[in-house]
Amino acid sequence: MKIVWSVIFLLLSLNVFSSTRETKTFFYDGTQDSIQLLLRAEETHTEYRYEQRRTTCYRQDVYYRTVCRQTPDGQICDRVPVYRTVAYPCIETVRIPYEVKDFDVEANVTLAVENLPVTNARETFKVTLIGDKLSLSASGTKKYFIMLKKQQVSSNIQGMMKYIDAYYMTELVEATPIVNALNLNSITYNNKVLNFKTGPIAAPESIGLSLVVKKAPVIGSDTVLFNRELSDSDMNVSAQNSYSAFAIDFNRLGIDLVSGRYTILAKIFFKYTGTILNSSQFVATESSKTLIYKLK
Repeated sequence: MKIVWSVIFLLLSLNVFSSTRETKTFFYDGTQDSIQLLLRAEETHTEYRYEQRRTTCYRQDVYYRTVCRQTPDGQICDRVPVYRTVAYPCIETVRIPYEVKDFDVEANVTLAVENLPVTNARETFKVTLIGDKLSLSASGTKKYFIMLKKQQVSSNIQGMMKYIDAYYMTELVEATPIVNALNLNSITYNNKVLNFKTGPIAAPESIGLSLVVKKAPVIGSDTVLFNRELSDSDMNVSAQNSYSAFAIDFNRLGIDLVSGRYTILAKIFFKYTGTILNSSQFVATESSKTLIYKLK
């Protein structure tokens, strides 16, 4: 019985109470560019009181008995401890949590979506208010990256009421051209030129490329020779139907590989500002390959 009560009080002590919450959902289909939502909740905190309760406690008692055994040298006897669990009535002090209300919360939220019209959109936005904490999440068809481009949140307290005003500006970015591009392969280095291929780049404004070159001896520390995002002038690009081919002249970048061991890391990535609200729906937003190159 004591074990059952202990589990109950442990759950209570873990603050199973919490501030109230409300979630509002906006199903976006490309026909409505904004919506206003009103959410209400209560902000609370946990306090504790202590009570004494009758319960059953347990203790270990020990007594000794004599155990004898026969040996070639005669009988040998030992005193062996024997333990037993004894129950007895007792009083224990328990800590009981309870919630105290701090204030009511009212949140006025404006959620806007840029780049209308969008076809075949079935995206879901959720605004959640937990106490006085406001959050925005989104998921959808995986046809779009759902971007949070801008957010403005302000609040003020009047008596026992906290008012929150929030503005979220979001944008849908078509995912297929970006996802298709994020496939870097066939990386080679020859005659001071690095070559590699990626998927077809149909949205160059949303794609970035970077390069990291290190001198990497087997023994000792690495030395970074180059590490930055590449600009259009840093590379030559040949666009094909199913891929894009890149050639990067190390002389143009001022990189001189002499004798030794080097690592060359090329990376292609989704270039964006803001936050991807549905990033968990995509396997990755970048792709990279590392080439180990040795010069004697």
